[in-house]
Amino acid sequence: MKKCRMILRLFLCISLLLSVVGCTDNTDSSQSPSTEKTSYKAGTYTGVGKGNNGPVKVEVVFSEDQITSVEVKENSETPGIYEKAAERIPADIVAHQSLAVDAVTGASVVSNAIIEAVADAVQQAGGDTVALKAVAVTKQEGKAEEITVDVVVVGAGAAGTAATLVSVEQGANTLLIEKTAVASGAGTLAGGMFAVDSTQQKEQNKVVDKEWLFKKYMETSNYHANARLVRTIMDNAGKTVDWMNKNGAKLVLTDPGQSGQKALVGTPATIHGYVEGGSIALEKLRNQIETKGGKIMFETPAEQLIKDDKGNVTGVIAKKADGGELKIHAKSVILATGGYGGNAEMMKEHFGEKAGTGLIASATGDGLKMAWDVGAAELGTDLAQWYHYMPNPELSKKMENPYVLWDLTALPLLWVNKNGERYINEDIVFDFAYGSSAIYEQPDASHWALFDQQLIETVKTKGLIEYADLYSSFKGKKQGFMEFNEPFDTDTNYKSTVTPFDYTPIMEEAIQSGVIVKGDTIAELASKISVDEKTLTATVNRYNGFSKKGVDEDFFKDKEYLHPVEKGPFYALSTSARCLGTLGGVKINEDIQAVNDQSKPIPGLWVAGNDAGGMYGNTYITIEGGTLGFAYTSGKLAGENAAEYAKKN
Repeated sequence: MKKCRMILRLFLCISLLLSVVGCTDNTDSSQSPSTEKTSYKAGTYTGVGKGNNGPVKVEVVFSEDQITSVEVKENSETPGIYEKAAERIPADIVAHQSLAVDAVTGASVVSNAIIEAVADAVQQAGGDTVALKAVAVTKQEGKAEEITVDVVVVGAGAAGTAATLVSVEQGANTLLIEKTAVASGAGTLAGGMFAVDSTQQKEQNKVVDKEWLFKKYMETSNYHANARLVRTIMDNAGKTVDWMNKNGAKLVLTDPGQSGQKALVGTPATIHGYVEGGSIALEKLRNQIETKGGKIMFETPAEQLIKDDKGNVTGVIAKKADGGELKIHAKSVILATGGYGGNAEMMKEHFGEKAGTGLIASATGDGLKMAWDVGAAELGTDLAQWYHYMPNPELSKKMENPYVLWDLTALPLLWVNKNGERYINEDIVFDFAYGSSAIYEQPDASHWALFDQQLIETVKTKGLIEYADLYSSFKGKKQGFMEFNEPFDTDTNYKSTVTPFDYTPIMEEAIQSGVIVKGDTIAELASKISVDEKTLTATVNRYNGFSKKGVDEDFFKDKEYLHPVEKGPFYALSTSARCLGTLGGVKINEDIQAVNDQSKPIPGLWVAGNDAGGMYGNTYITIEGGTLGFAYTSGKLAGENAAEYAKKN
């Protein structure tokens, strides 16, 4: 279960990390510092701020009247995200003698941790933090510019990066623009991508039956999916895996179910996992872009597409990091901005208020709106990827160590909604997408997972394997890759499930925070979680009856997981579903071109990744690596086709 704990930690951290993306820093660090003065005890001080993964320590040197240098000395933040903040925030603080500097887009919490650490040092040096936070930072808007390229790509996630690199490889003068200061799309966090006939699959005799997978896609979508698009992606995903490995983004084929999704064990091997993590893989692809002659501009949000009088898309109007307008003329435009999961208003419109927002806050629907404005048809805005379950995220923030609770959310315990009703066969927990979708359909997209003191005592002596054996099938054939930029493997996870573990100290902390509620009786528990006592008592009694019979007469749960809830005290764990992001918005064809309502291509415009609709119909397919596989493969195809179009026009 170690992987489960790791994922929870990263979900909590990244949701904080990406919670603010609108603070673009166009501060001119070359300007003179403010004339506001404060006094210090000259010397060198160490300040500490709270980062995502632990403390961020900075060394600050003061003269009697100035901050003369700031340097980040220690941190445990995610590589590929913190570096830009560690470079810019200290420089801006020194240049402006202010703590009111802007956070780096896409790395706001890391930025604020550095500012907090400097403030700590200021206090130690006898300075006035309130005064420093009041010092205004002057900004200067840059001049407007106009450039011409063959292909411009909007969005530096998986799809956009793949599109840019292959376009460059085909000889097109290609520019990639990204709204944030660091690449922070879903591709940096994912575990791997699907394919059916990669070189690794061929060498290991694990080629996937295309007919089986094609039917799975089509039947899952109730045939709403674009069959031509599905087949094109399937036919090219293996080539994409090989191409990525060739360009340094290392991927390794693994067997299904290695992530703890027991329901997938024994199905065809589709997922090729990141060997070094998504952040490093994408960094290597970006390095290849620049090495091969392409150009990348961060902090350059696109605002509008340029369209000629014949209906051709001929470029993008963007804003530069310094605030000046950038007009980009191009023969081909590719949009890959990651959907709209970070747009609270759009999420509420399409999924209701309980949906909240997706994991990537910078994915706010920019590409969708620009495409719709030039006549692209809307398709797929009603589809999101609900994935993973987590202890109540708000209450978890009150805990010092909430991560181990994920192990409990991953067990097929007794699930009841806020009305005290059991609503599903809980062994659906072994397929993350299915389980999260079921939770999402409950009031407030949450439920209570009920268990008793017997679980605490059993796990203390025998380990979690007594409640769910997720990794025994991998004994002797270690599997692993990196997900959320953290390593995991089945040997380590198996060991964690068979190792006795005492939850008692964690339970006390969880109860104090409200993540877990404790009752000496079911009646007391019902009262504490605001559920009708008679309803909850009847639910638990009926479930216990099934446990004794070994037959679930309601939802057909496997008798292996019918553990009674009868030995007090009793516990209720508050659990929520989480949206990773949205999966569509702009209708495309099999050439990844945006099309209008009559399915006619819009000349010069391609849309890839989570901006593109048509791959899933209205339901997400549960194969491992499906979303990332579509992102990279659709991006690569868009880049190839856009570059070819640019050559001909």
